[in-house]
Order: sequence, then structure tokens, then C-alpha cells
Amino acid sequence: MRTSATAHRLPFEAEDALRSLADRVRTVRKARGLTQPDLASKAGISTNTLVTMERGGGSVQLGYWLKVLWALDLLGSFADAVARLGREEGDVALLESQLPQRVRGSGSAR
Repeated sequence: MRTSATAHRLPFEAEDALRSLADRVRTVRKARGLTQPDLASKAGISTNTLVTMERGGGSVQLGYWLKVLWALDLLGSFADAVARLGREEGDVALLESQLPQRVRGSGSAR
């Protein structure tokens, strides 16, 4: 798998996905007539964080993305997409049916 030249950067595929998400957030914000300070305030984050997000910055915490998606009323769509992850090929459903009820450590670390 290819990765970015810098060790702390995301893989190229993840950067592309993040850029698409950032573009979508910016487009929806503008379509709804919200300024960056308006959306940041509604989401409870700083304007600088929102600017970083709209640039596709990979250092923004997932919680901030969720706050912005909530503020734009897009959180339901995101949750639907997350629920579909791995379901196309049945991977997650098969794995979930085989998971143990409880996972315990080896006991040697006590």
C-alpha cells in the first residue's frame, strides 16, 4: 500500500476521502448560506478548526467532524454510511455472528 512521503500523513486513499468530505462540508455550508464562523459556532468548534477541516486537514479529531455533520444535519447520512461499511460483501455480518461474548486478557499482565 502506498503512503504519503511524510510518516505522520494519511495514506493517499484516506487523503482523497478526507478531501471529498471536506469539499462536501464546504459545499453544503455555502448552499445553506452559512459563514465559517456561523457553522463553527453552531458546531461548538473554533473557526480555525473549521477552516482546517474544509482544507482537508488530517489532524482534526473525528469528534469535531461529527459535530459539524450534526450542525449541517448530515449526521444521519454519515451514520447510514458507517452502518454499510463491510456489509456489501457480508464481511461484517459474518464476523459479528462469530464474535465471542467477552474478550479477556491472557492474565499474565496482572
